[in-house]
This record gives sequence, C-alpha cells and structure tokens, in this order.
Amino acid sequence: MEGQKRKWNNYYSKDQRKKKQAYIESGMKGFLCTCNFREKECIKDAYKLLEKFESELINDDNSVAVVTKDNQQCQTSQQNNNNHDDDDDVSDALNKELDELKKQSDKSAVAKKFQYIDTGVKNCIFISTTLANPLDLAMKIFQDLDETKQGKSRFLLRLVPIQLICKANIVDIKAKSVELIEQYFTKTPKTFAIVINRHYNNSLQRSDVIETVAAMICEKNSENKADLSNPDIAIVVEIIKGHCLISIAPHYFKYKKYNLLELCNIKEETVQSSSSTTTTCDNENEPKNVDDMIN
Repeated sequence: MEGQKRKWNNYYSKDQRKKKQAYIESGMKGFLCTCNFREKECIKDAYKLLEKFESELINDDNSVAVVTKDNQQCQTSQQNNNNHDDDDDVSDALNKELDELKKQSDKSAVAKKFQYIDTGVKNCIFISTTLANPLDLAMKIFQDLDETKQGKSRFLLRLVPIQLICKANIVDIKAKSVELIEQYFTKTPKTFAIVINRHYNNSLQRSDVIETVAAMICEKNSENKADLSNPDIAIVVEIIKGHCLISIAPHYFKYKKYNLLELCNIKEETVQSSSSTTTTCDNENEPKNVDDMIN
C-alpha cells in the first residue's frame, strides 16, 4: 500500500559484527613476539609462557615478604596468642572469602595483564602488559630456559621485552627515551650495542637512530663504551611502521638474541656461534631469518 515503508530484515547478528581491533600506541609496554606463519598458535604460546612465569614471579616475591613478616612478628606472637583466638577465627573467615573472590577474578585479571595487540606485520605479534617492567619477567624466562634447556613454547620464536613505545622519529625517540637510558646507563660504566630492526618503514634511517641513542648513552656517563661483540646491555630498537619499540636487553647475545628455541637447542647454538659473528649494530647483513622476511 502507498504511504507504507518497506521493512528490511537485519540479517547480521551482533555476534557477527567485527570487534574493534587494538593497535600499537605510544606509551604501551609489553613483549614483541616473532613466529613462523603460525600466529594464532604463537599467541597461545605467549600467553601460557607469560602467565606461568608471572605467577612464579609473584610467588617468589610473596614468599620473601612472608618470611620477612614472620621474622618481625615472631617475638610478639607467643604473648598474644591467648588474647586473640577469637580475632584469629574472624580473620581466617575473612581470608577464606578473599581467597574465593580472588580465584573468581583471576581469569579476568590475567586477560587484562596480557593483551594481544595487532602490529599490522606478518609473523610479528605484540602482547601488551600492565606490568611495571616487562624486563623482569623476560629475564626470569631466559634464565630458566638457559639453565634447564627445556623448551616451553613451540611456535613462539623470539620474545623481546618492550619498555617504551614512541613515534618513529628522532625528536620523539630522544624525548621519550631519556628516563629509560638514565635508569640503566648513569651510575656504573657499561658496554653497549644498538640493534635496529625495521618493518614497513623507510623514513627513519638506522644511522640516525644509532647516532642519537649512542650520544645519549655517552652523555649519561662518559665511560660507557660501545662493544658490538659482547655488550653488557643491548638497546634493541624495533621500528614498526610509524612506531618505535625500544628494549633494554641485558645479555642479549648470551641469550641468543632472545630466541627461545635457539636458547634451548645446544647443537644449534654451537653451529651458529662458530659460523657467524656480529660486526655491526643493525641486522642488515645477517643471514635471512623471520625478521628479514617481514621487512
């Protein structure tokens, strides 16, 4: 009939609508992960690995705190036992309730603590974190793998802790990285190397980044020296499109450039260490690997 509008059926349910994708932003912290074309499996590996060692790190911190607290209260606990039996019963009940609430919120807390972020680059995954310093967790993982030689991931290749993300330009790099460099290079003299990896970015030159970062390090302590073969700390700069991801990387070459598979494979380590050496600050002349394939 005239005057009546035709109603159109909505064939798309809410579940079929795409969720808003999260992308890398300045100010984020986290872990840069590389893989070989199995990104979904790599994300699962990264979640499992980070959650496992993060819980162990918390347990280690709690055990130290408990021992310290017990030592401080040891002398007074015996005198107050008889007077506080009722209070202990109440506190025990409250603790049980808190434990139950904590268990219920564990899954949601973990999801917020580690979150997948799209980099827009194949074989290159970023896991953001709310941890104050991702380096602490990463070093615990590397030390465990180096000591046990037992692999705990199948599809996750490299795991690089990222302490700083800024815009991919010299001005922003210099402004945002001052505090980070001051934290690690001011007090005691250290040797350093600067490693540059670029992904879909041709505007920011490697030489400019190296000169800028090296000058800042030497300004903090004149005794800081470059050592490209065995530095105390490597500064890994991952340039991804319009963003710059910066990592302070202790024992970078000792831990096989943070390659988890190579770190656990003794035979592979021996072959690679005898066939290749690092002579420059960037990876342009290195053998082809996953990072080179996605440039």
